[in-house]
Amino acid sequence: MATTVTASTLSVKISESITLNGVSRNGGTTLSVASIKSIANRIVEVTNATNGTELITVSTAPGAGVYDKSSVKYMRVTNLDDTNFILLQFTDSSSHHWEAKLEAGKSYVIGDLSSIDDQADIDNFSASAVAKVIAKADTAAVDVELYIAST
Repeated sequence: MATTVTASTLSVKISESITLNGVSRNGGTTLSVASIKSIANRIVEVTNATNGTELITVSTAPGAGVYDKSSVKYMRVTNLDDTNFILLQFTDSSSHHWEAKLEAGKSYVIGDLSSIDDQADIDNFSASAVAKVIAKADTAAVDVELYIAST
């Protein structure tokens, strides 16, 4: 059976708008990501348990909750809570990781999972070893939106 899904271009727009001292200091950018054939969009409850909540597993082949790191071209995690932050953690198969704090209402955007690399300066973490993306809530469970576009 041949696929009937036609790849398309994802358009991502980010804009900032502010007036300071009577002067508009607006900014923005648009990104086009070609050849997208798969979109995953879901809301996940993230706990404040010791090990947090696994958002995705990264591998070399897709599956249920598993994403092929060479196919993921855009990923956004948005903290939907109005008070609590989360820690967003990128972990390798040896439990080395790096974290980003994602405050209430804010988003974290990654253009490509295969480009995550720290040049071996954070616990020898490398792009080839990304195995999981985990989130841990600060003081109470929060909802996060996960949006993933893959080729």
